Amino acid sequence: MALGLFNYGKAGSGVKKGAPKKKSFFLFWEIFGNKFWKFFQINLIYVLFCLPIVTFGPATAAMTQIMRKFVIGEPIFIWDEFITAFKKNFKKSLVVGIVDLALVAGFFFAFNFYLSPFITDGNLGDAINGMGTENLLFFGACVVVGFYVYMMHFYIYPQIVALDLSMRHIINNSVRLMIGGLFRNLAGLFASLLILFLMILLFPYSVLVLPLLPFAWICFINTFCAYPVIQKYIIDPFYEARGERNPEYARYENSEDDENVVFADKGGEEAPVDLPTGHKKKMETGEKVQVKTKGKVIK
Repeated sequence: MALGLFNYGKAGSGVKKGAPKKKSFFLFWEIFGNKFWKFFQINLIYVLFCLPIVTFGPATAAMTQIMRKFVIGEPIFIWDEFITAFKKNFKKSLVVGIVDLALVAGFFFAFNFYLSPFITDGNLGDAINGMGTENLLFFGACVVVGFYVYMMHFYIYPQIVALDLSMRHIINNSVRLMIGGLFRNLAGLFASLLILFLMILLFPYSVLVLPLLPFAWICFINTFCAYPVIQKYIIDPFYEARGERNPEYARYENSEDDENVVFADKGGEEAPVDLPTGHKKKMETGEKVQVKTKGKVIK
């Protein structure tokens, strides 16, 4: 039986054609409520595909593709979508995943090298006081870089699954989009740290729920925060240059003659268009930042 908060035994009112898009806060909770039980299924599939540790990257890309579809409101079959995305994005995401694992290992090495020797009786405060200025600065730099790289990943995996770009352009865009979506990035970082803190606080009992939580929640939060920024600065300019509307907004578009329309998806009918390699767009900070705008949605 479903929780009373989410009644799946009764059909909802659906999304009215041409209805305005909801504010991000309300849209987040609407999607979260509608997909609440699916997150457990996705998390379990993700954990199973991560068991061979080297497949961490492709599994993350596959889960990101599902969360992207949730964000833009496209209906999917979770298992089929996961398998398809896992295979289709395997090469790029495998490289990113291996680099990620190396970075995680490097962070734990830094933790052990700079902080662990000074921890006595589990007192972190005494350890920080005893580190000395030089060690504290190095450790602080590692933490800041770690947070920055983590927030870059809000954009790396969504670009891998949605766009036809080289890894060099994906990384360059991710660095620049970090500025354009700064407040959304910080919100995603805070939510991720909160979930991580709760998992640590409830340890060792939290280990029992790892197959069902928290990876799917964290991935959804990060994708929800980042993908609108990718749309705004990469995908939308691509279609605007062609005088078209981003097809991902189709569910919110009005139609003058939709009585006999069953499907209006034009995917695959468009002729490729070569655009300049760069497109200058003002970011939210007011700074001009160049991003690669080969932003046609391909997947």
